[in-house]
Amino acid sequence: MAKSLSADERAVLEDQLVPTFAALLGDDPFPTEPAELELFAATMLVPLELPEMPAAVSAGFFGEIEKRGDQDAAGMLAALAVLATGDAALNALAGVERLALKGVRSPVTGQVGAATVREAARLEGGDVDLLVAVLGRPRTQELQVGLLGVEREETGGALFQCMLSPPMPEADARALLEQAAGGGRAEPIEIETLVADAVSAADRAVELGIALDHEAAIVLPIISRALTGDPGGLARPETIPPWEEDDDDLVVDRAEDEDGYREITGRLLEELADWAKATYPKDGPVGRNGNFVGSTMLDWKSDHGDGRLGRWTRADLAEFLLDWFPRKVTPDGETLGDVIDCVIAFLTFLDERESLSGEPLAQLVVGCEEIREEFLEVAVDPSAWGVAKSLMMQMLDDGVDPDDPAAFEQWMTSFNERPRAERDAIIGGPADRMLAAGQPANAPSPAKRSKQAAQRKSQRAARKRNRRR
Repeated sequence: MAKSLSADERAVLEDQLVPTFAALLGDDPFPTEPAELELFAATMLVPLELPEMPAAVSAGFFGEIEKRGDQDAAGMLAALAVLATGDAALNALAGVERLALKGVRSPVTGQVGAATVREAARLEGGDVDLLVAVLGRPRTQELQVGLLGVEREETGGALFQCMLSPPMPEADARALLEQAAGGGRAEPIEIETLVADAVSAADRAVELGIALDHEAAIVLPIISRALTGDPGGLARPETIPPWEEDDDDLVVDRAEDEDGYREITGRLLEELADWAKATYPKDGPVGRNGNFVGSTMLDWKSDHGDGRLGRWTRADLAEFLLDWFPRKVTPDGETLGDVIDCVIAFLTFLDERESLSGEPLAQLVVGCEEIREEFLEVAVDPSAWGVAKSLMMQMLDDGVDPDDPAAFEQWMTSFNERPRAERDAIIGGPADRMLAAGQPANAPSPAKRSKQAAQRKSQRAARKRNRRR
């Protein structure tokens, strides 16, 4: 029996969750080609079928679709009904039936979920096998190629990858198989053997807690239905949400590869500048200071984070904006007011580049807005500044241009000749913090540096293993 919702839970459901899912649908027509419609429906099902998602959310979501009251809605609900499991499938089917009673039917209803296995094969590759399912559909000569990656050596036959091609002519499907074989040969196997191996591999992945990528979560119900007649016929391993998948091209150990860091960040900032120019007005916050703020974010990430330049969480943003930036960076007043907007723009750029990981963009934007006022207060609070920034701010207050070497040297000579009490009034707080710590401000401890180095090495090893697969 479904758990009843409290008033607060129902308010969240009605005011936030269901409207959020409804917004994902948009106002555009749904796909009408069966394979495309299945893919669209399966994408929507990924969050709806999470264990922690209240059943009422999927019911409300399907209700939003049904409100359209047209053929598109009937087709979409039909696709959801054949790919969902449990209550979600029942809710979708009930919507199809209610629309049918009103005379609203979709010609695609009988075509979704109709893919079957036409051919089965195995590509053996040492410790990794690829199970191949060539899928066909009624009323079309096009084929889809499903590939299930099975790791044999370390896991004893666990599923680690699941992909499905779009519909394509038979000649293209054959070419795709040849490419996947990499010069080898796909050995035909009985369809029953393919199904048994796929079921065993999925079970093994669940048993070992192996997580598949986000694409697998989308296509697995489609392949499962084609192989077994049931979208739940293959066990569902955990999948990594897209915001947890790092962009390997943006992972760099600056301590070990300074040249690599400079190459990556230089290229990224060039892309950011081009993107900002095409996206924002030249005289707006991002046009003025987008690259400056982006470069400070990358510096913080490489020096004090984990080297994963595309990975950002709300905790990262809080540390960067409320600690490191106020202590290290000396912007003028206009720049300071632009910082939060530029941070959001940089995160949006990473997201559109498909390089953002850590947390979803929407959550990061909310996190930025929540600390906007606190950031503006901390950034102008002298007690939060480091020694270098304290000196720089005093220099600016004295009307000295820090970029003028002669003026800078003259001012520093004059500063060092000031009475101790006067100097302490400017840098005493930051200097005391540095001395108390016994190391430069914000520098990681030796233990932390060793831990970070070990983490980076393990991350590189994991990425190499994934590439071998």
